[in-house]
Amino acid sequence: MKKILMVLEAEFPSDERVEKEIESLKEAGFEVNIAVYTFIDRPLIEKYNNYKIYRKRISMLLYKSSAASLVIPCYFRFWYRFLNKVLKKEKYDFIHIHDLPLSKPAYKLALKYNLKLICDQHEFYSNWIVRTRHYNTISGKIIRRLSNWEQYENKYLNKADLVITVAESLRDLYIKKINIIPDKIVTLPNTPSIAIFNPANVDENIISTYRNRFVLFYAGGLDYLRGIDFILEGLSVLKSEIRNILFLVAGKENRSFSMEDLISRHGVEENVSFIGWVPLKELPSYVAASNICFFVPKADNLEINNTIATKIYQYAAMGKPVIVSEARLMKEFVEKNQIGYSVPFGNVQELCSVVRTIYGNPGISESIRQKGFNVVKLNSWELSSLPFIKKYKNLN
Repeated sequence: MKKILMVLEAEFPSDERVEKEIESLKEAGFEVNIAVYTFIDRPLIEKYNNYKIYRKRISMLLYKSSAASLVIPCYFRFWYRFLNKVLKKEKYDFIHIHDLPLSKPAYKLALKYNLKLICDQHEFYSNWIVRTRHYNTISGKIIRRLSNWEQYENKYLNKADLVITVAESLRDLYIKKINIIPDKIVTLPNTPSIAIFNPANVDENIISTYRNRFVLFYAGGLDYLRGIDFILEGLSVLKSEIRNILFLVAGKENRSFSMEDLISRHGVEENVSFIGWVPLKELPSYVAASNICFFVPKADNLEINNTIATKIYQYAAMGKPVIVSEARLMKEFVEKNQIGYSVPFGNVQELCSVVRTIYGNPGISESIRQKGFNVVKLNSWELSSLPFIKKYKNLN
C-alpha cells in the first residue's frame, strides 16, 4: 500500500476539501497521514478517522512571518525541520502540499527521500496574495515588492509531479501562463459530497431555531475579500422592510478581520447571528434553515473570475436560491442553471431588489429547489474526484 504525507498550513480537522481528499484516497487504496501546525495545546500525534495527524506547535510571530517567507525564510525552516522529522520515522511515497507556499521545502524533501511531489492549489496563489489585507498595509507593500510569488509559483509548480487545481479555467491558465505540461495537472472542483449535502441529512433542532426568521446565509472564510461588508450594507436597508430578517454567518475570521466591528459599523446587531466555524456534518442543516445563500466577492482578479467556490455547490445541493457577484464563472454557473441571481459587487440597490423579489415570491424558491438538486447530481464529489484518483494511481 502506497503512503501519502499531506501537509496543510492550518489547524486540523477544519478543512472540508482536505478531509474529502483523504477519504477518497483511502477508499482508493492509499494510506494517508497529515502534518499540520497548531497554536494550542493539542496532541502532537493523534489518530483521527483511521489516519494520523502530526502536529507541531507554532508561535503567532512565526505564523505571521509566513507572508514574508520569500524574504525571511524562518517559516520555511520551521516546516522543513518538522516534516523531515516525520519522514525520518516513517517511509512515504508521496508528499502532498496543500497550497503554494510550502512547495519549496517539500521539493527539497521530495529529493532527499525520493518522493513524488503533489502541489494542491486551493487558490491561484500569486494572484490571491497581492490582494490580501496584510499585503496592502505600509509594511506589507514593502514585503510584496520583495516577494516574487509569480516566479516562485512558476518554478515550483513546474517541479511537481502532479498539480491539482479547482477549476478547468484555472487549469488552462496554469498551462498558458506557467507552462505546466497538461498531463501533469488535473482539475478537482470543490464539489459537495452528496452523502453529506442532501435534504435528508438535517438536524431538525437547527431548522426550528430559525423557523420564524427570513435567513440570509454565508458560510466560509471571513476576510475583506469575501463581500461580507456588501451584504451587511444591504442588510442595513432591508431590516426596516423585512422585520424578521437575519444574516446568519458561519466561518472563521482571518487575521485582522472582525465581524463584530462590521456589524457595529452598519448598525445591524439585532439582525446578525455569527456562529463561528461549523463542523461539516452540521453545515447542511444551517443551509437548509436558510432562505437565501450568498457569495458576493469583488470580481476584480483572475482567480475569483475563474473558480466556483464550494459553497455555491453546497447551497445548490440543499435546494437554496444563490446570490453571487458578477465573478464570471460563478455568475455563469448560477444563471445557466437558473439557481439564483448575480448582482454587481457594491450595488446595494440591486442586492436589496433581488432579496425583496425572492422574499415576496415563494414560488421562485420552490422552482430553484428542484433545479439545485438536479445540478448537484452532475457536480458531486463522488464524480468530480474520479480523474484526481486516476492521476494519483498513474504516478510511478
